[in-house]
Amino acid sequence: MLAFVLAPILLVIWMSFTPEAFFQLPLLHFSLRWYREALSYPGFVNAFWLSVKLAAAASLVTVALCFLAAYGLVRYPGRGSGLLLSFFTSPLVVPAVVFGIAMLQFVNRFGLYNRLAGLVLAHMIVVTPYAIRTLHATLASVPEEMEWAAMCLGATRRRMMLAITLPLCLRGLVTAFLFCFLLSFSEVTMTIFMTGPAYQTLPIRIYNYLADRIDPTVAAVSSMVIGVSVLPVLILNQLGAFRRLPK
Repeated sequence: MLAFVLAPILLVIWMSFTPEAFFQLPLLHFSLRWYREALSYPGFVNAFWLSVKLAAAASLVTVALCFLAAYGLVRYPGRGSGLLLSFFTSPLVVPAVVFGIAMLQFVNRFGLYNRLAGLVLAHMIVVTPYAIRTLHATLASVPEEMEWAAMCLGATRRRMMLAITLPLCLRGLVTAFLFCFLLSFSEVTMTIFMTGPAYQTLPIRIYNYLADRIDPTVAAVSSMVIGVSVLPVLILNQLGAFRRLPK
């Protein structure tokens, strides 16, 4: 199963080093020709930075709001807590195509189609389930007694949150941001309904490029996207962020 999942990824990376203008296996010579082509193509470069800005904005806002929501669900549970948690995770059960069509109708009504604000809003909804579940589990593992102790010693609730709760949840916040960033960066099915010529993310730019031509440039771009996706995960794993998360 592992070989079945990884084989296409490794094949794309391998083919990105071909010196020929077409895909050919096995490779007899290796070249960085198509990486130079990808980095010199303005469409891919601009789309990459747009994807980075979009993913960073959507992830930061989502993690901040989901932290507050998760704190309320964990520290002040009530009869509707389970229902609210299910509501926050409900985007997982909606097909991406259906969600894309619904968001298209929504942003058109408010004049946000083909605007960065509309894209950020749509990506926030997509990544919310992953952020809320991660932060809910993180906050559930933080002893509430430590917060009580801080307030008993004279700390205000705001100071307690900044000095006690946030540092204890730092790894969970970083992990939630990482999940949201990677999901937003690679989102394509819903985004294709939300973008026009002005705002084309990297996955959409690759899709449109393949509609006109097929050459190893796409393999080089895909390899760089894989590297961008894998590198943060490896760094966090080496730092122990995943190993120290609450079970």
